[in-house]
Amino acid sequence: MIKKTYRWIRIGSPLALAIILLTASGEARAKNPYLKQAIQSYENFEYEEALRILQQAAEAPGSTEEELAKVHLYMGLVRFTLGDPAQAEKDFKKAIRLNYQIKPPPDTSPKIVSEFQRVKKTIPPPEVKGTLGGGDQPPGGGGIVIVKPVPPAPRKRVWTWVVLGVGAGALVGGGVFGYLASSAKADFDNQPWADKANDLKNTAESRALIANILFGVGGAGMAAALILFFTEGADQPAPQTSGLSVTPTLLGFEATYRF
Repeated sequence: MIKKTYRWIRIGSPLALAIILLTASGEARAKNPYLKQAIQSYENFEYEEALRILQQAAEAPGSTEEELAKVHLYMGLVRFTLGDPAQAEKDFKKAIRLNYQIKPPPDTSPKIVSEFQRVKKTIPPPEVKGTLGGGDQPPGGGGIVIVKPVPPAPRKRVWTWVVLGVGAGALVGGGVFGYLASSAKADFDNQPWADKANDLKNTAESRALIANILFGVGGAGMAAALILFFTEGADQPAPQTSGLSVTPTLLGFEATYRF
């Protein structure tokens, strides 16, 4: 069975040109001689005759996959019309597996088209390989392979946010105790009794001490959080550097670019 392979050839060498010419001439010789006649009989409503010729077309040597797909498509159309939907389904499946893009002719009955579409839904589409320019990758290589870049994993800064939260909380607490110390100092200044004034003094001094400690802790926490923000997660492996590699093949070159 002859397959179309000339789309993989790098034109520019005598060997490539010779292969293209040989392949094209081989396809010309492989033209199924029965297919056109069978389609003509189908369009003339000669279904029995069309089926007989289609069976000959299916057995004709050297047919391409595209031709065989069309043969089985028309076999399905004829058999469905003749009241054999089970065998028609088998022919539709063969046609779709040979050429997933094949469709019934435009003037086909909507009932048959609906049946064809139902059968097609039961067959998964063929896998499409990611090569530049479309088509399948040739057996010997020679296509340009695009490698999808993988972004580096985001840096995790758990301790950065923990230390930042502690520092911010300490600063807030220092501000609260500073306000309470200031209030106690104002009460001390306005207190006429010595024993109560002494208690207010001790309270103001203790609150001021706590406020200073919290301010110190908060400032240290903010500084530590700033350092952690730039250093935490820096030991993760760096992403792969980009580069272009070119590998010679039988009929050309294979270029691979990695991001």
